[in-house]
Amino acid sequence: MVQDAWGRHIEYIRLSLTEACNFCCPYCRPTEITTDTQLELLSVYEWMVIIEAFHLLGVRAIRLTGGEPLLYPYVHELVERIYKTGWFEDISMTTNGSLLSHEAHRLRKLGLNRINISLDSLDADIFASCVGKQNQLPNVLSGIEAALSAEFDVVKINTVLTRQWTDDEILDVLSYVKKWKIVWRAIEYMPFQHKKFDGPTFMQWKSQIERLVGAPLVEVETVKGFGPASYYQLPDDIIIGFIFAMSHRYCKHCNRVRLTSDGYLRLCLLHDDESNLINLVRNGMKSNELADHIKNVLQLKKEEHDGKSIVQPARPMWKIGG
Repeated sequence: MVQDAWGRHIEYIRLSLTEACNFCCPYCRPTEITTDTQLELLSVYEWMVIIEAFHLLGVRAIRLTGGEPLLYPYVHELVERIYKTGWFEDISMTTNGSLLSHEAHRLRKLGLNRINISLDSLDADIFASCVGKQNQLPNVLSGIEAALSAEFDVVKINTVLTRQWTDDEILDVLSYVKKWKIVWRAIEYMPFQHKKFDGPTFMQWKSQIERLVGAPLVEVETVKGFGPASYYQLPDDIIIGFIFAMSHRYCKHCNRVRLTSDGYLRLCLLHDDESNLINLVRNGMKSNELADHIKNVLQLKKEEHDGKSIVQPARPMWKIGG
Protein backbone atom coordinates (compact mmCIF):
# COMPACT_ATOMS: atom_id res chain seq x y z
CA MET A 1 0.00 0.00 0.00
CA VAL A 2 1.34 3.42 -0.95
CA GLN A 3 2.49 5.84 1.76
CA ASP A 4 2.98 9.59 1.80
CA ALA A 5 6.08 11.33 3.13
CA TRP A 6 4.74 11.13 6.70
CA GLY A 7 4.23 7.36 6.65
CA ARG A 8 0.46 7.51 6.28
CA HIS A 9 -1.08 4.74 4.18
CA ILE A 10 -3.32 6.14 1.45
CA GLU A 11 -6.13 3.61 1.12
CA TYR A 12 -9.20 5.68 0.27
CA ILE A 13 -10.12 8.00 -2.63
CA ARG A 14 -13.08 10.36 -2.92
CA LEU A 15 -14.08 10.90 -6.53
CA SER A 16 -16.28 13.90 -7.43
CA LEU A 17 -18.21 13.00 -10.59
CA THR A 18 -19.76 16.39 -11.30
CA GLU A 19 -19.96 19.93 -9.95
CA ALA A 20 -23.67 20.01 -10.78
CA CYS A 21 -26.16 19.85 -7.92
CA ASN A 22 -29.89 20.45 -7.66
CA PHE A 23 -29.37 22.01 -4.21
CA CYS A 24 -27.42 25.17 -3.38
CA CYS A 25 -26.40 24.81 0.27
CA PRO A 26 -24.90 28.15 1.42
CA TYR A 27 -21.81 26.49 2.94
CA CYS A 28 -21.01 24.91 -0.43
CA ARG A 29 -22.18 27.02 -3.37
CA PRO A 30 -23.80 30.42 -3.98
CA THR A 31 -26.28 29.24 -6.65
CA GLU A 32 -27.63 26.02 -8.09
CA ILE A 33 -25.25 24.55 -10.67
CA THR A 34 -27.13 22.73 -13.40
CA THR A 35 -26.04 19.80 -15.53
CA ASP A 36 -26.03 21.88 -18.72
CA THR A 37 -23.00 23.79 -17.42
CA GLN A 38 -20.95 20.60 -17.09
CA LEU A 39 -19.29 20.39 -20.49
CA GLU A 40 -15.96 18.80 -19.53
CA LEU A 41 -17.07 15.72 -17.61
CA LEU A 42 -14.69 12.79 -17.57
CA SER A 43 -15.87 9.71 -19.41
CA VAL A 44 -16.21 6.32 -17.74
CA TYR A 45 -13.09 5.16 -19.62
CA GLU A 46 -11.07 8.11 -18.32
CA TRP A 47 -12.20 7.54 -14.75
CA MET A 48 -11.35 3.85 -15.01
CA VAL A 49 -7.77 4.60 -16.11
CA ILE A 50 -7.33 6.86 -13.07
CA ILE A 51 -9.09 4.45 -10.72
CA GLU A 52 -6.95 1.54 -11.89
CA ALA A 53 -3.82 3.55 -11.09
CA PHE A 54 -4.98 3.91 -7.49
CA HIS A 55 -5.82 0.21 -7.37
CA LEU A 56 -2.26 -0.57 -8.46
CA LEU A 57 -1.06 1.53 -5.52
CA GLY A 58 -3.08 -0.56 -3.06
CA VAL A 59 -6.04 1.75 -2.47
CA ARG A 60 -8.85 -0.27 -0.87
CA ALA A 61 -11.93 1.96 -0.96
CA ILE A 62 -13.60 4.43 -3.29
CA ARG A 63 -16.40 6.91 -2.64
CA LEU A 64 -18.38 8.63 -5.41
CA THR A 65 -19.40 12.19 -4.59
CA GLY A 66 -20.28 15.49 -6.27
CA GLY A 67 -21.95 17.93 -6.50
CA GLU A 68 -24.76 15.44 -6.69
CA PRO A 69 -23.29 12.21 -8.11
CA LEU A 70 -26.66 10.99 -9.36
CA LEU A 71 -26.58 13.86 -11.88
CA TYR A 72 -23.50 12.35 -13.55
CA PRO A 73 -25.00 10.87 -16.74
CA TYR A 74 -22.93 7.66 -16.64
CA VAL A 75 -23.16 6.93 -12.92
CA HIS A 76 -24.77 3.50 -13.33
CA GLU A 77 -22.19 2.33 -15.85
CA LEU A 78 -19.34 3.58 -13.66
CA VAL A 79 -20.61 1.87 -10.49
CA GLU A 80 -21.06 -1.40 -12.37
CA ARG A 81 -17.62 -1.18 -14.00
CA ILE A 82 -15.90 -0.49 -10.68
CA TYR A 83 -17.73 -3.36 -8.98
CA LYS A 84 -16.96 -5.89 -11.70
CA THR A 85 -13.21 -5.21 -11.47
CA GLY A 86 -13.12 -6.51 -7.90
CA TRP A 87 -10.40 -3.96 -7.13
CA PHE A 88 -11.93 -2.44 -4.01
CA GLU A 89 -13.19 -3.74 -0.70
CA ASP A 90 -15.70 -0.92 -0.47
CA ILE A 91 -17.63 1.16 -3.03
CA SER A 92 -19.73 3.92 -1.51
CA MET A 93 -21.51 7.14 -2.39
CA THR A 94 -22.42 10.46 -0.78
CA THR A 95 -25.65 12.00 -2.09
CA ASN A 96 -28.11 14.70 -1.08
CA GLY A 97 -30.80 12.01 -1.25
CA SER A 98 -33.35 13.98 -3.26
CA LEU A 99 -33.12 11.61 -6.26
CA LEU A 100 -32.39 8.46 -4.32
CA SER A 101 -35.88 7.02 -3.91
CA HIS A 102 -35.81 5.95 -7.58
CA GLU A 103 -32.15 4.93 -7.62
CA ALA A 104 -31.32 3.11 -4.39
CA HIS A 105 -32.28 -0.42 -5.39
CA ARG A 106 -30.62 -0.17 -8.80
CA LEU A 107 -27.37 1.17 -7.32
CA ARG A 108 -27.33 -1.63 -4.77
CA LYS A 109 -27.76 -4.26 -7.48
CA LEU A 110 -24.96 -2.67 -9.53
CA GLY A 111 -22.54 -3.11 -6.63
CA LEU A 112 -22.68 -0.04 -4.39
CA ASN A 113 -21.96 -1.17 -0.80
CA ARG A 114 -22.69 1.83 1.38
CA ILE A 115 -24.41 5.19 1.11
CA ASN A 116 -24.24 8.50 3.00
CA ILE A 117 -27.11 10.98 2.73
CA SER A 118 -27.00 14.66 3.67
CA LEU A 119 -29.68 15.78 6.14
CA ASP A 120 -29.17 19.19 7.73
CA SER A 121 -32.51 19.38 9.57
CA LEU A 122 -35.80 17.55 10.10
CA ASP A 123 -37.67 20.86 10.17
CA ALA A 124 -39.00 21.62 6.68
CA ASP A 125 -38.40 25.38 6.85
CA ILE A 126 -34.91 25.09 8.31
CA PHE A 127 -34.08 22.36 5.80
CA ALA A 128 -35.19 24.62 2.93
CA SER A 129 -32.85 27.37 4.12
CA CYS A 130 -30.01 24.85 4.48
CA VAL A 131 -30.32 23.53 0.91
CA GLY A 132 -31.48 26.73 -0.78
CA LYS A 133 -34.65 25.15 -2.14
CA GLN A 134 -38.22 24.69 -0.94
CA ASN A 135 -40.16 21.46 -0.41
CA GLN A 136 -37.24 19.04 -0.67
CA LEU A 137 -37.30 17.39 2.76
CA PRO A 138 -39.94 14.77 1.82
CA ASN A 139 -37.82 13.71 -1.18
CA VAL A 140 -34.74 13.27 0.99
CA LEU A 141 -36.61 11.32 3.67
CA SER A 142 -38.05 9.06 0.95
CA GLY A 143 -34.51 8.57 -0.34
CA ILE A 144 -33.30 7.53 3.10
CA GLU A 145 -36.12 5.01 3.45
CA ALA A 146 -35.39 3.64 -0.05
CA ALA A 147 -31.72 3.18 0.89
CA LEU A 148 -32.73 1.25 3.98
CA SER A 149 -35.10 -0.98 2.03
CA ALA A 150 -32.34 -1.63 -0.53
CA GLU A 151 -30.28 -3.13 2.32
CA PHE A 152 -26.98 -1.33 1.85
CA ASP A 153 -24.31 -2.54 4.25
CA VAL A 154 -24.52 0.76 6.14
CA VAL A 155 -26.70 3.86 5.71
CA LYS A 156 -25.42 7.08 7.31
CA ILE A 157 -26.81 10.59 7.39
CA ASN A 158 -24.49 13.60 7.41
CA THR A 159 -25.25 16.95 9.03
CA VAL A 160 -23.01 19.98 8.47
CA LEU A 161 -23.03 22.13 11.60
CA THR A 162 -23.30 25.63 10.17
CA ARG A 163 -25.12 26.90 13.27
CA GLN A 164 -25.83 26.13 16.87
CA TRP A 165 -28.52 23.47 17.17
CA THR A 166 -31.32 23.66 19.72
CA ASP A 167 -31.81 20.79 22.13
CA ASP A 168 -35.17 19.99 20.54
CA GLU A 169 -33.64 19.69 17.06
CA ILE A 170 -31.00 17.26 18.30
CA LEU A 171 -33.55 15.15 20.16
CA ASP A 172 -35.74 14.98 17.04
CA VAL A 173 -32.86 13.61 14.94
CA LEU A 174 -31.83 11.17 17.68
CA SER A 175 -35.40 9.83 17.73
CA TYR A 176 -35.36 9.53 13.94
CA VAL A 177 -32.09 7.59 13.75
CA LYS A 178 -33.17 5.34 16.60
CA LYS A 179 -36.39 4.48 14.73
CA TRP A 180 -34.62 3.72 11.44
CA LYS A 181 -31.34 2.38 12.86
CA ILE A 182 -29.23 4.90 10.94
CA VAL A 183 -25.79 6.21 11.90
CA TRP A 184 -25.90 10.02 12.32
CA ARG A 185 -22.70 11.97 11.72
CA ALA A 186 -22.06 15.62 12.57
CA ILE A 187 -19.58 17.41 10.30
CA GLU A 188 -17.83 20.55 11.49
CA TYR A 189 -18.29 23.64 9.35
CA MET A 190 -15.19 24.56 7.33
CA PRO A 191 -14.10 28.01 6.11
CA PHE A 192 -15.36 27.93 2.54
CA GLN A 193 -17.46 30.52 0.70
CA HIS A 194 -15.37 33.25 2.43
CA LYS A 195 -17.18 32.71 5.71
CA LYS A 196 -15.36 32.59 9.00
CA PHE A 197 -15.18 29.45 11.10
CA ASP A 198 -18.05 29.84 13.57
CA GLY A 199 -19.79 26.48 14.07
CA PRO A 200 -19.80 24.46 17.30
CA THR A 201 -16.47 22.88 18.17
CA PHE A 202 -15.90 19.21 18.92
CA MET A 203 -16.10 19.75 22.68
CA GLN A 204 -19.17 22.01 22.45
CA TRP A 205 -21.07 19.46 20.37
CA LYS A 206 -19.95 16.52 22.48
CA SER A 207 -20.95 18.29 25.70
CA GLN A 208 -24.38 19.18 24.33
CA ILE A 209 -25.06 15.58 23.27
CA GLU A 210 -23.87 14.20 26.61
CA ARG A 211 -26.10 16.63 28.48
CA LEU A 212 -29.13 15.64 26.41
CA VAL A 213 -28.65 11.88 26.72
CA GLY A 214 -27.56 12.08 30.36
CA ALA A 215 -24.46 9.94 29.91
CA PRO A 216 -20.87 10.23 28.67
CA LEU A 217 -20.22 9.22 25.08
CA VAL A 218 -18.39 5.92 24.71
CA GLU A 219 -16.14 5.67 21.65
CA VAL A 220 -16.65 2.54 19.54
CA GLU A 221 -14.94 1.09 16.47
CA THR A 222 -17.71 -1.09 15.10
CA VAL A 223 -18.97 1.14 12.27
CA LYS A 224 -17.86 0.13 8.78
CA GLY A 225 -16.05 2.82 6.85
CA PHE A 226 -12.71 4.17 5.64
CA GLY A 227 -13.21 7.84 6.50
CA PRO A 228 -12.01 10.00 9.41
CA ALA A 229 -15.10 9.88 11.63
CA SER A 230 -14.91 8.86 15.27
CA TYR A 231 -18.01 7.03 16.50
CA TYR A 232 -19.74 7.01 19.87
CA GLN A 233 -22.33 4.80 21.51
CA LEU A 234 -25.32 6.51 23.10
CA PRO A 235 -27.98 4.97 25.32
CA ASP A 236 -30.59 2.93 23.40
CA ASP A 237 -27.87 1.63 21.02
CA ILE A 238 -27.74 4.84 18.96
CA ILE A 239 -24.43 5.38 17.16
CA ILE A 240 -23.32 8.88 16.19
CA GLY A 241 -20.22 10.03 14.35
CA PHE A 242 -18.04 13.12 14.69
CA ILE A 243 -16.00 14.64 11.83
CA PHE A 244 -14.41 17.79 13.23
CA ALA A 245 -11.47 18.65 11.00
CA MET A 246 -10.94 22.10 12.50
CA SER A 247 -11.25 21.71 16.28
CA HIS A 248 -10.39 17.98 16.50
CA ARG A 249 -7.94 17.46 13.69
CA TYR A 250 -7.29 13.97 12.37
CA CYS A 251 -4.43 14.90 10.01
CA LYS A 252 -1.98 12.40 11.49
CA HIS A 253 -4.39 9.59 10.60
CA CYS A 254 -5.43 10.95 7.19
CA ASN A 255 -5.68 8.07 4.71
CA ARG A 256 -7.38 9.71 1.75
CA VAL A 257 -7.08 12.00 -1.24
CA ARG A 258 -9.67 13.57 -3.53
CA LEU A 259 -10.28 13.55 -7.26
CA THR A 260 -12.09 16.61 -8.59
CA SER A 261 -14.71 16.42 -11.33
CA ASP A 262 -12.28 18.10 -13.76
CA GLY A 263 -9.71 15.35 -13.21
CA TYR A 264 -7.29 16.79 -10.67
CA LEU A 265 -5.79 14.92 -7.74
CA ARG A 266 -6.19 17.06 -4.61
CA LEU A 267 -4.07 16.06 -1.64
CA CYS A 268 -6.05 17.84 1.10
CA LEU A 269 -9.46 19.46 1.25
CA LEU A 270 -7.98 22.56 2.90
CA HIS A 271 -4.78 22.92 0.85
CA ASP A 272 -4.61 23.81 -2.85
CA ASP A 273 -1.91 21.26 -3.76
CA GLU A 274 -3.16 19.53 -6.92
CA SER A 275 -1.98 17.50 -9.90
CA ASN A 276 -3.70 17.43 -13.30
CA LEU A 277 -4.29 13.70 -13.90
CA ILE A 278 -6.77 13.94 -16.74
CA ASN A 279 -4.30 15.86 -18.91
CA LEU A 280 -1.86 12.94 -18.55
CA VAL A 281 -4.56 10.39 -19.39
CA ARG A 282 -5.72 12.34 -22.45
CA ASN A 283 -2.11 12.47 -23.62
CA GLY A 284 -1.91 8.69 -23.56
CA MET A 285 -0.53 7.81 -20.12
CA LYS A 286 -1.57 4.31 -19.01
CA SER A 287 -2.58 3.26 -15.53
CA ASN A 288 0.79 1.80 -14.51
CA GLU A 289 2.63 4.98 -15.52
CA LEU A 290 -0.01 7.11 -13.86
CA ALA A 291 0.41 5.10 -10.65
CA ASP A 292 4.11 6.02 -10.58
CA HIS A 293 3.22 9.68 -11.08
CA ILE A 294 0.60 9.60 -8.32
CA LYS A 295 3.03 7.92 -5.94
CA ASN A 296 5.44 10.83 -6.40
CA VAL A 297 2.69 13.44 -6.02
CA LEU A 298 1.54 11.87 -2.75
CA GLN A 299 4.92 12.72 -1.23
CA LEU A 300 3.88 16.39 -1.41
CA LYS A 301 0.92 15.85 0.93
CA LYS A 302 1.41 18.14 3.91
CA GLU A 303 1.64 16.88 7.46
CA GLU A 304 -1.43 18.85 8.53
CA HIS A 305 -3.60 21.82 7.66
CA ASP A 306 -3.43 25.17 9.44
CA GLY A 307 -6.52 24.89 11.64
CA LYS A 308 -8.55 28.01 12.38
CA SER A 309 -5.82 30.23 10.91
CA ILE A 310 -6.15 28.58 7.51
CA VAL A 311 -6.19 30.77 4.42
CA GLN A 312 -9.33 30.50 2.28
CA PRO A 313 -8.70 27.73 -0.30
CA ALA A 314 -8.61 28.99 -3.88
CA ARG A 315 -11.12 26.37 -5.02
CA PRO A 316 -14.59 26.80 -3.56
CA MET A 317 -16.14 23.72 -1.97
CA TRP A 318 -18.34 22.94 -4.97
CA LYS A 319 -15.29 22.75 -7.24
CA ILE A 320 -13.53 20.29 -4.92
CA GLY A 321 -16.32 17.85 -4.19
CA GLY A 322 -17.91 16.53 -1.05
